[in-house]
Amino acid sequence: MKVWLIQRSEPTPHDNGGVQRAMRMGILAQMLARSGHQVVWWTSTFDHYNRRHRHEMDMRLSVETGYEIQYLRGCGYNRNMSLARIRDNVLVARRFTAIAEKDPDRPDVILASIPTIELALAATNYANKRNIPVLLDIRDLWPDVFFDLMPTVLSPIVRLLSIPMKRNLERVCKAATGIIGLTDAFVDWGVAYAGRERTDTDRVFPMGYLADDIPTTRIEEGMRFWRELGVYREPDQLIVAFFGVLGRTNDLAPVVQAAKLLESRHVPSKIIICGTGENASEIRKQAQGVNNLLFPGWVTAEQIGALLRIADIGVAPYIESANYINNIPNKPAEYLSGGLAIALSLSKGVLYDLLVQRGCGFSYENQPEKLADELEFMASNPSHLKTLQANALTTFHDLFDGDAVYTRLIGYLEEIASVELNAFSGS
Repeated sequence: MKVWLIQRSEPTPHDNGGVQRAMRMGILAQMLARSGHQVVWWTSTFDHYNRRHRHEMDMRLSVETGYEIQYLRGCGYNRNMSLARIRDNVLVARRFTAIAEKDPDRPDVILASIPTIELALAATNYANKRNIPVLLDIRDLWPDVFFDLMPTVLSPIVRLLSIPMKRNLERVCKAATGIIGLTDAFVDWGVAYAGRERTDTDRVFPMGYLADDIPTTRIEEGMRFWRELGVYREPDQLIVAFFGVLGRTNDLAPVVQAAKLLESRHVPSKIIICGTGENASEIRKQAQGVNNLLFPGWVTAEQIGALLRIADIGVAPYIESANYINNIPNKPAEYLSGGLAIALSLSKGVLYDLLVQRGCGFSYENQPEKLADELEFMASNPSHLKTLQANALTTFHDLFDGDAVYTRLIGYLEEIASVELNAFSGS
């Protein structure tokens, strides 16, 4: 089976010297290739996380046998929510069309992510002309999420700018053979834009994570990194971790305030905030003088793998948005893979329900006092914390193990490709 994967924002195996963590498309591409399929992952030359161009022109590079990445040149951008990013999306979509039209090796099936709408639309246009099945993977409620990220005063402008995006989203969803998503709510959202009832081709595939994909030697390098920063397991110290983007979708101010409260209460704890982003300098400013807070900046895959072995609790500080209320993103799956209990900012939604039903975390309702109280309780009640952690690990193996999730997804792609091939051949 020949598969095209369309996703322009994830890190690739060529980033950061080849030690970058694989995410959804990266894991799927690798597993497809190692199952004997041929894969081309179409993405941008612009590295979304490090804000730099990987290449100065379109380029196709091999990763391993049966797995290539086609980089598409865009203009880049400095902010996630900006006109420059919209322009970049348009340029990347145009480059896809230009290169795909000339590619003699057509795929049997295409899986395209939302976002971005522009690239997914280019993919569905290409596929529909050639009777190739094309599936949408709903990863974010784009452009609906814009209204949660922009100041209220800008709502009229955002509404105006989102009109053509929503029209294109409707076109994409209507043209797709099937719609998948991280949760039922995400699938239903895509089906609603398609203007039809949900069918058997519309399915949920959660954000799977590979827990053991980093060699032991590299994990030891990560452990050394944390030891040099004074971070290591101590029986009487609670270690809380966050790793992700320090931007508008993560509200870390209550976490910083909770750290201050824990320090004033003399609770033995360390809160580690990893990552970079547009709000990094402001968060660091808020944290000045707080001794139990650590900001290591951007961290590598082995450093994250090591931290998952050291930490007790992972923070999911999402803003109150439908994009997160109805979602279980990649970060919780990573935390659960290491047996970390989850501290969630939201007081409702899919992830909240999971934590309650599975007993693997708690909500602090985005309140610093409640977060500090919960963490102080965990520090004083290690047996309760161990119960949450055991439940976390069980939940990961039951629901989010990448091997199981993406093996099912590969089977789904094979099924769709086979049905379409038989229909086309008349058998």
